Amino acid sequence: MTLPPEVAFGLLLVAMLAWMALPLIPAFSELLRPRDAAPLNAVGNDAGQLTFFAESFARRAMEEGLLGTMVPPRLADGSAVRAHSQASPIRADKKPIREVVVLMDSSPLPEGAELSSECLARLTLNGSASVSYRALLGQRDVTLGPRSTVLRWVHARGILDVGEGSQLIGRATSDRQITLAPDVTFQRMEAGIIRVVGAGAADVPPATTGVYERFEPGNADSMGPNYWRVYGDLTIPAGCALVGSVIATGDVVVQSGARVTGSLKAHGALEVQAGAIVTGSCAARARVMIRSGARVGGPIISEFAVAIEAAVVGSATVRTTVSAPTIRLLPGAVVYGAVMAAEDGKTTH
Repeated sequence: MTLPPEVAFGLLLVAMLAWMALPLIPAFSELLRPRDAAPLNAVGNDAGQLTFFAESFARRAMEEGLLGTMVPPRLADGSAVRAHSQASPIRADKKPIREVVVLMDSSPLPEGAELSSECLARLTLNGSASVSYRALLGQRDVTLGPRSTVLRWVHARGILDVGEGSQLIGRATSDRQITLAPDVTFQRMEAGIIRVVGAGAADVPPATTGVYERFEPGNADSMGPNYWRVYGDLTIPAGCALVGSVIATGDVVVQSGARVTGSLKAHGALEVQAGAIVTGSCAARARVMIRSGARVGGPIISEFAVAIEAAVVGSATVRTTVSAPTIRLLPGAVVYGAVMAAEDGKTTH
């Protein structure tokens, strides 16, 4: 029996659409009935190497002789170079400084200076207030005075100390440590340790899992050994330990003093209360809150917002990432690794 042409064409079209939709079936299944408990891979709006521009400028500075005894008046591309030192300082001027600036010693720039090209600090930089840098490379420690602005990137070979009310637009990195005062806005930061000024969490070694009462979630499907999918909200009681990973369709709360040896993912909000420990990652579609004295060993990722009080994220031996559209770091917060705020990052009082 021969099918009419329009019917044959319709069947062929349906078959082609079904074949094209096959790769999307897992995605639709996860959207309608989420099951994935693994941490998200997102790390903000730039997953590339944050020190790329700093390292490129460092190579250029070396090749162009900016680290030599005599600084050249111009670079190979014709860019003018201007040296600043105690003997020959840059004077206060309302006009932007368009030359590449080389800070020969630790003499501060004039308050309110605007550097519209790259700046190389050969020694320790003690920045003045309200200085605007387009891009800044510090060969040693860098201290940005209050209300400073970095428009593209800043990198310190030593410690990067950021003054109150400053703006880090773009990338802020350090080979050692970034210390942030209150009211600092940021986008992307990375260092061995990122610390907000204030009383931090007590560095007390966590107790072993054996001292806790064992807890397993109810109203849950077992997805494998020590791996559950919870329907609705999940509360891990104080003094209890959950050994494994959980994905919950609602909110997740790890109560004070509880411990999770694994990762957590919530389709609602997620809160790790004071003194609680999560050895793995914390991911949520809504807000993630890490209270004072808590510890999280893995990445913290939210599709909405993350707030970290005087808590510790990551460790000196294992760096991690905090990523969300909005991030708030409170006094005493410590992150080993990277902090990536896609839209709005700020330290608060």
